[in-house]
Formats: sequence, C-alpha cells, structure tokens
Amino acid sequence: MAKALCKWKKKDIEKSLHELAHIVDKPRFICKDCARSAHDKGFLCKAITLPLNHPPS
Repeated sequence: MAKALCKWKKKDIEKSLHELAHIVDKPRFICKDCARSAHDKGFLCKAITLPLNHPPS
C-alpha cells in the first residue's frame, strides 16, 4: 500500500496528481486527525468510515 496522504510532501502531490485523483475519487473513509479523505482506508493515518447517508441540513 502507498504511504498515507498525510505523509505526502508538496513535490509528491505535484508529481502524482493522476494517482491522487484516483485515491480521492468516491471517498469512503476520512482521517479523524487531518480530515483527508480516500476510497481506501490504507491511504489514511487514522481512518474512520465516512457515513454514506447524510441527514438533510
């Protein structure tokens, strides 16, 4: 598994935009520390499941 998004440096982001777009597409998890999101919890340091059904605001 690739390193957690929290560990990516600015140059990693610039160099891997295509990979980043794939990681954050249709997120199912969110990091409870930094609020980053991803489709696979392996990309986050402290992942929790993102609620799928959001109550209306």
